Amino acid sequence: MSPTTPPRRRPRLLARLTTVCLALSAALLTPATAGAAGSGNADAYRSIGSVDRTDWMKDIASDTSLAALSLPGTHETLAIHGGVFTETQEDFGDSANTLAAQLRAGIRAIDIRVRVTDSHFFAIHHGVVYQKANFDDVLSKTQAFLKQHPSETVVMRLRAECPYSDPGIADCVNDGLNITPQRIESIFATYVANYPGLFYTPSTNQPKSAPGPSLAQVRGKLVLGAFDNIGDDSGKFGISTFNDHKEDHWGASTVQEKWNYVKANIDQAVGGPRDQLYVTYTSASTAPARSPYEYAGGVRATTGVNYALMQYLNGGGGNGRLGIVMMDYPGWALVGDIISRNDDSVVKGGDRAIWLVNSDKTYVNTQYNRCMVRGPEFDSSKTGGLVTQHACQSTPPSSHQWGAELPSSFDGKGYYWIRAANGKCLTVPYNNGTPPSAGTQLFWWDCESRWFSGNQMWNIIPTKVGTANGYRPAYMFINNWTGQCLSMDPATAADSGGKVTQDACPK
Repeated sequence: MSPTTPPRRRPRLLARLTTVCLALSAALLTPATAGAAGSGNADAYRSIGSVDRTDWMKDIASDTSLAALSLPGTHETLAIHGGVFTETQEDFGDSANTLAAQLRAGIRAIDIRVRVTDSHFFAIHHGVVYQKANFDDVLSKTQAFLKQHPSETVVMRLRAECPYSDPGIADCVNDGLNITPQRIESIFATYVANYPGLFYTPSTNQPKSAPGPSLAQVRGKLVLGAFDNIGDDSGKFGISTFNDHKEDHWGASTVQEKWNYVKANIDQAVGGPRDQLYVTYTSASTAPARSPYEYAGGVRATTGVNYALMQYLNGGGGNGRLGIVMMDYPGWALVGDIISRNDDSVVKGGDRAIWLVNSDKTYVNTQYNRCMVRGPEFDSSKTGGLVTQHACQSTPPSSHQWGAELPSSFDGKGYYWIRAANGKCLTVPYNNGTPPSAGTQLFWWDCESRWFSGNQMWNIIPTKVGTANGYRPAYMFINNWTGQCLSMDPATAADSGGKVTQDACPK
């Protein structure tokens, strides 16, 4: 049996595969690191816990676009008063102290609803209920947080909460004469002027919304994502595309129906264009039938949307960019699951399972700075041989050159061949059908063109590594059959001709 004969079982897919730009060819999005995954409903619901996530964005590459991030957020961020059909968040105190607690726990997207008071000010409301906080509280708490943690950014969805005419029994009423959308815009402009340097300026400028920024542009800033209910909502403020890919079926009749909507939008975010913002509201309420906490936390013996989302992410769903996820009563583990989806944008140090891919087609190990080499043949047939490593050369020979290529002769399932300059494929030993252990040396062999062969298929995972001048793109290569990463043998790392192996992937 040839070393490329496929294992007699269906290979385990490691990630949803989305094409991105590679130096030599396309590459694929990373699956998230699970971290400390939650297991029970309490880990997903109504307990953001004491985990300190004040600086979780500091290791994310600054050229990452805001749209490419996965941001945990809260729906009706300060709704902690008014009873079960009005309250949506765990109560950490008035005057936006609840917001301050959320920011410490890792929340980076907020939903603020304002009512005009005294014709000049914004008070925070959920419908008719005043939430014992004012817009100054929101801005001062956010400003204090961002000054202490300048690596972070906060995205705010702002909404004029009160209707302009014919309010219902549960609606607020603006306080003042002739409160129009134009008047509300003018009040907002005064707040922006009173907090110089706080807002990402392009998001607050009229007459149209701003293009999506990079993280470098918004670190230490409050970004206005959208300002809703100020007339025709034509995008005078905010970030373009903020409301273009939005799930907000707040009146879904059942928890299951709402979860179906949430899952569909999460999946679209994973596979959607990385320069487009996706916003998913996991919240719903159908007073008097079902309250926000029942949708979030469950009804009697059934669990809610929060637990369903946590389990979906823990189980491998949503592997990639999730966009902004606005939640009622989030739990600490669910917040962590969303944050972990940013792993592909995190700058990492050198690791023997992380490789640079250069324009001269060399694959350079980031820990040992050695090049992957097509080593000596097994025999005179030249059908295969060992994969080794050597010191890199300024003009690399063909034995040092590799490329990533989608198989065209069969359904490649979205995985890649890593092909040597002689056309042979990077191969994990078949080992009589048993996945070989970590540390097994790899070899090059004829590429299998008749069927899907998992031991020659690689998921290409983009990441970044730090350099003296910042960072540069790098990649992990995960074998489809074994789930192990392309790596180097530490014991022979200093030796010319040392082993290139498969080993555990870095966390």
